[in-house]
Amino acid sequence: MMNPSLNTKLDSLAAYLTDLHEIQPANFEAFEQNKMLRRYTERMLHMTIDACIQIGIQVLIAEGLREPENYHDVFQALGDHNILTPILVSSMTMMVELRNLLVYEYDVLDHMMIYGVLKRRLDDLTEFLIAMRAYANNEPYSPSPQFEEMIPE
Repeated sequence: MMNPSLNTKLDSLAAYLTDLHEIQPANFEAFEQNKMLRRYTERMLHMTIDACIQIGIQVLIAEGLREPENYHDVFQALGDHNILTPILVSSMTMMVELRNLLVYEYDVLDHMMIYGVLKRRLDDLTEFLIAMRAYANNEPYSPSPQFEEMIPE
């Protein structure tokens, strides 16, 4: 059984995702014109992605798997051990890139990019939560169709 703190982190991640779903603006114009909403969205995305990173590190440590070289590698290592699908690994490493922009280049963020993540990429973070909950509960992870590996014909 996993460390109980993992379930606490998973619950926090679920709450952050709920918050992000609840703040959905009607359209880009509404998002762009509301500075507080933009900044709240940026902070919540940062917290959500950081939670994913910390969860990933905790799983790697608890299982005695290789130590990641950097935040991108957290998700690669989880994929190497078939905890995440390759598609989800790719998506989560892109989320690390977004996190780095939010942390280090916040003064030049593209509002449309953040809006796009809010509207179209929250499913990626939710899928990570589903995968980690399955892993924490020692249950098989059944990826959602968009996160299954494409099998060439």
